[in-house]
Amino acid sequence: MNNQKKQELQRLLWMANAQGFYPDKSAVELEAGYQRWLMHRQQYTALYQNFKRENFHCNQICPKSNNLVGTIVYTFHYGPYFLSPRYLLASGYQVTLLVSATVLQKEREKYAMVVAQMGLPAECLECLDANDRMVLRKMLHAVRRGRVLLVFLDANESVGKGLEKNQDSQLRVAFGQSYFYWRSNLLKLALRFAIPVNAIHLSPQRGNAGQTWSLAGPMAILTANDIDKPLALLNAFAKLQQVFQSMMAQDWTGWENWGLIHHYREFDKRKSLDDSALGSWMAPFSFADKGYLFDFSTKLFYEIVAKKDNLF
Repeated sequence: MNNQKKQELQRLLWMANAQGFYPDKSAVELEAGYQRWLMHRQQYTALYQNFKRENFHCNQICPKSNNLVGTIVYTFHYGPYFLSPRYLLASGYQVTLLVSATVLQKEREKYAMVVAQMGLPAECLECLDANDRMVLRKMLHAVRRGRVLLVFLDANESVGKGLEKNQDSQLRVAFGQSYFYWRSNLLKLALRFAIPVNAIHLSPQRGNAGQTWSLAGPMAILTANDIDKPLALLNAFAKLQQVFQSMMAQDWTGWENWGLIHHYREFDKRKSLDDSALGSWMAPFSFADKGYLFDFSTKLFYEIVAKKDNLF
């Protein structure tokens, strides 16, 4: 498959996914959104290359009144999100990043280069494999050492990850005219061990020099005072939804994850094994090392993901 065909396929996947959440948007609006999304990605690459530690000051990033030492910090794949750990490092925090094994393999050297470019000791930024059997113990150890445990809450929440969504570890998030799922295990862990939880995200700022990005938050999600409250977990989840909705309202095309597949409603119907289940013609294909099916009747794409036991 040549590059032109790959780009066109990416565009179709993106628009099919976005239309599931915004069915009222016209094809013209979706196309404009996709082009803006592509423009964002080009801008983010330039920001990553031009990042300089001296350009950011602690009070501008994380005010002293919001001490993040020894806490769990949720963030999202929104805006130039790769800057989030850099902002925290520039503020003087030591960061532990929770990532999947795939991301760890692809990004380990990049993160090491970031720390070196900032002139910081290598131990200021460490990465944990979310699939490591010892990851719970390592996370607790990181927090007890006063590190910021940075977690991307919207990591890998595509359709394939919804296979276990009926379990208690999955929380359904309503957004637009559809929904997706977040894992709740880490919130439960924080509540059990009285670990404060905050949320941050990149926020677009428009000025004379064009659009820039700053770190919004942190917003307190769980505090030590919430331990004995029966509704603490539900309240924390509601706050996280509020943060996400507010973030997306600023610029919905700033979310990286529009490139994933989230059509849970049609996916749930296809899982039915009763006599009412409908058949369909589906075409298999691969793109960016992932397998997909295209449903000719609904004009939707489905991601093929092997069933795994993921903790986070």
